[in-house]
Amino acid sequence: MKLDTIVCPIDFSDAADGALRYAIGLAEKVGAEIHLVPSWQLSAYASPTSELAKAFEADLQRDLEAVAKRYVGHKVTLHRHLRLGVPYVEIVEAAKELKADLIVMGTTGKTGLEHFLLGAVAERIGRSASCPVTTVKLAHAP
Repeated sequence: MKLDTIVCPIDFSDAADGALRYAIGLAEKVGAEIHLVPSWQLSAYASPTSELAKAFEADLQRDLEAVAKRYVGHKVTLHRHLRLGVPYVEIVEAAKELKADLIVMGTTGKTGLEHFLLGAVAERIGRSASCPVTTVKLAHAP
């Protein structure tokens, strides 16, 4: 299996950071590039051109840059792609557009009612992606 392009969705959580560490280790071994893909969705009542949306996007860009800077010493290229829309849809679309060979993402492993109420982005991506998806479970999830 060719492994040149890894998409790593991030939401700035501990689970996402664990997945990114895993993806970096893998990318260093095989010479792949990583594409960080945070995705955010506006409220139905907000406009993408509103001051609130612009401020939120600027905050996300700063957070994304901070994540990339944390891993600057590693021998892997980190590309950054901030996307606006339904997270699982945007991540699957980004993977398609980037011709990803693999998606590596974090999960807290929620089940039952909590899974039903909060949704499962990882599950939706796994069902929709056109490439393999590896989930990295947060070890200390409640």
